[in-house]
Parts: sequence; structure tokens; C-alpha cells
Amino acid sequence: MKNLFVLLQSITVIFPIGVFFTYIIMDEGDQFTYEHYLMTTLSAFPFFMVLLIKYFISGFDDK
Repeated sequence: MKNLFVLLQSITVIFPIGVFFTYIIMDEGDQFTYEHYLMTTLSAFPFFMVLLIKYFISGFDDK
């Protein structure tokens, strides 16, 4: 189960970086608008969801 979450985290952390660089390449690096940052932020949402699910499944109340 731990390996699954490591895989999911690595996949979902690469996605926002790819989206950000895709926008830079598509606009030829001329300008940054709110769409660049909005799409990068929205594409980071799955990463935070994976972290949240990992936190809930890991048994945080077993102390």
C-alpha cells in the first residue's frame, strides 16, 4: 500500500509541472497570465487529494 501511494504521489507531482511548462512553451515564454497560475493550481489538486487519502488511510489515530 505504501508503494502505491509513493507511485501516485510521484505521478501527481509531475502533472502540475508539466502543465506549467506546457503553458510556457505554448505562449513562447512571453507573458504569464492568471490562466497559467490557475491551471497549474488546479492541476495540483490531485496531488493534495492523494496526500489527504494517504493521511486518512495511514491510521493517524493509532497513537
